[in-house]
Amino acid sequence: MRYEQSLAIAKRHSRLVALIRSGKYSSPSLAEALEVSEQTIYRDIEFLKAQGLRIGSVRRAKGWAYQLLNESSRVLSQKRSSPQ
Repeated sequence: MRYEQSLAIAKRHSRLVALIRSGKYSSPSLAEALEVSEQTIYRDIEFLKAQGLRIGSVRRAKGWAYQLLNESSRVLSQKRSSPQ
């Protein structure tokens, strides 16, 4: 049972990152899209931030939306630091 729960959480985190990457989703819309509570979204975002993802928010015409910050520079710095 724990494996299934862990797998479900990992899948949700993956979907959450994809939605945040689009830059179009607020907490309520993320919760609706992933069929979880807003509190779960807040916890998941804090977890992803602790894992090193830079997640911020941006003001949109209809409110706030989450977005990934400097994702391309993070990928580049990982490539530079890896030994060849």
